[in-house]
Amino acid sequence: MMKKTIKLEVEVTLAEGVEQQVIEVARERYREAGQARVPLDDKVDRWREVPAEEFIPDAETAIMELIGTNDLLEKAGAEVTAVSGLELQREGLRGKQTRDAALLDAASLRGEVRGGNDADLDEFESGIYLCRWPNGDFSLVTANTRREALVQLDEWAGAHSSQLFPIDSCMVDFRLNDQGKIELKQFGEETEELIWEISYPDLQAVLANVMRQDGGEHTPEAKESIRKAVEHERARLWKNQPKYPQAETELGRTLQKRLRTSGPVADHYVQEMAHDILVSMDNKRGKPN
Repeated sequence: MMKKTIKLEVEVTLAEGVEQQVIEVARERYREAGQARVPLDDKVDRWREVPAEEFIPDAETAIMELIGTNDLLEKAGAEVTAVSGLELQREGLRGKQTRDAALLDAASLRGEVRGGNDADLDEFESGIYLCRWPNGDFSLVTANTRREALVQLDEWAGAHSSQLFPIDSCMVDFRLNDQGKIELKQFGEETEELIWEISYPDLQAVLANVMRQDGGEHTPEAKESIRKAVEHERARLWKNQPKYPQAETELGRTLQKRLRTSGPVADHYVQEMAHDILVSMDNKRGKPN
């Protein structure tokens, strides 16, 4: 059956004094849906339930829980598969916000988890990537592989591997302003050229056509052309975003849905947890009686 993906940007505003109420409502919803379980520190065969206060410590995680477990969306046949822009501090499956860690048992890990089978994601390219977001923004991240870049960028939002571009030059200059804040001063010449070529080729072409040789102010017509080109760059990728790949394993796909992340990132968390559990099992077997 064909599925249609609708991407929305949602901005949530909380009135003064409402934040704690949102947290409490989300915690109650979490308790009703079933609490997460994570392994005890060194007991791979023992689990503990994560209390609501630990799983939902702040308003951001509360809003994520409320959106992800919305009964009306489920009744309408709509499935929430991703939430972008949440600055959640995930610590792999060891973190406090991992409801599906209970799915990870040693037997299934041995038979199902595997790594390094996606050469495109796990090959070294340049060591630094430019991520061109669909809304027109861009980010720079240091990473050995595309998968590493996706995992790091997931702190801000879910990225697709096709939105990543390995670059060979990155020089950025910053300054400290009088208000004690760090501001961007300038990019290195080669870095700036790469940013324009990758991120804003259509806008770059318009700017080249309307650029005044004397450095004077643009005409009203030129300003309007630039404005339209900027709006074009912000929208040209939004309606043609690639479909996010599914995680390779059933465990990963469940985790992908719960964390609202991409398949490669979910696979990374599963593999990380699997490694820790198997190492712990091997260490236990090696202990003398």
